[in-house]
Amino acid sequence: MSELLRSFDERILDDSGEYHARVIGRLANDGMWEGWLEFVPIEGRSADTLLISPVESRQPEREHLAYWASGLTVVYAEGALRRARKPLTVRTRVVETPASNAPAPRIVTMGPRAVGPEPVLDPFEVGSRSLDILTQELRALGRARLLNIIAAYDLNSGGSDLQQFTDAQLITFIVVAVEARLLRR
Repeated sequence: MSELLRSFDERILDDSGEYHARVIGRLANDGMWEGWLEFVPIEGRSADTLLISPVESRQPEREHLAYWASGLTVVYAEGALRRARKPLTVRTRVVETPASNAPAPRIVTMGPRAVGPEPVLDPFEVGSRSLDILTQELRALGRARLLNIIAAYDLNSGGSDLQQFTDAQLITFIVVAVEARLLRR
């Protein structure tokens, strides 16, 4: 139960008028004493315009809280009135929880394989990490290896005549085909 610890003799003023200030205290649930200020309007305003500050002090004993209240000045009460009128807004971060319990499976490309040598790189494994790195790695390969990758991963489903393509065009062909398949997944 709260109790009156002190009543100010001076009037506390702000832009909205004059108030009679009182210091109130109580024993909190955690065993500490907490104190705040109430501001009762003077001159004809209804009691529903009573302003109450947030907790201004927490002390281990009632005597300590009473001592704190006895030292408050008019300037402090004016600040408490501003805090009561415009309480501090504290934004807290929402605790996020994971939406999944496991990672997604790695991309596994299965499909018809052309007869021939094993390709030197998997364009889907490299391309899923970075298409720029895929482009760089393809530039290091010769024409035969580029054609081998296209055949091994069935990247020419449209049946284009690849013999007419330059090496740079084959690289672009592979990167675009890989990107399109990755986006469809």
